[in-house]
Amino acid sequence: MEELSNQEIELLRLLQKNSRFDISDLTDRLNMSRTSVYDRIKKLENEGYIKEYVAIVDQRKVGLKFTVIVNVSLNSQRIEYVDEFLERIADLNEVMEAYTTGGIFDVVLKVVVKDPEIYNDFIVQKLSTIPHISKIQSSFVMRYIKQTTALPF
Repeated sequence: MEELSNQEIELLRLLQKNSRFDISDLTDRLNMSRTSVYDRIKKLENEGYIKEYVAIVDQRKVGLKFTVIVNVSLNSQRIEYVDEFLERIADLNEVMEAYTTGGIFDVVLKVVVKDPEIYNDFIVQKLSTIPHISKIQSSFVMRYIKQTTALPF
């Protein structure tokens, strides 16, 4: 963050909220010329600050109404077991997010599917077939309180 100017930080904040920007609005808010704004955006992309642009789809509108937080313990923390597990879950479309964690569980997953029956199929046919799992604990999301993609910098 120290390498970025105040204008670049503000530009990132604005783009996090809406990457389909109005260039006139950005030039006014940042007090920069159009060329400067475009040059800064290109710089932020090239330096990896901006990883990609996406559309955030309403999961319920596309029929994905069942979200589960899945805690997974592995039999062993041997690096090859952990790496194999992480490689396998990376290929599962139902897994939206995955984190290795310290504490009681080794991995936490956010899984999104159509309904409980599809979730059961996911567990039985996909997740539990991955070697070295000792425990799977599921917590079903009842209601979303906060969802954001904007980082608080």
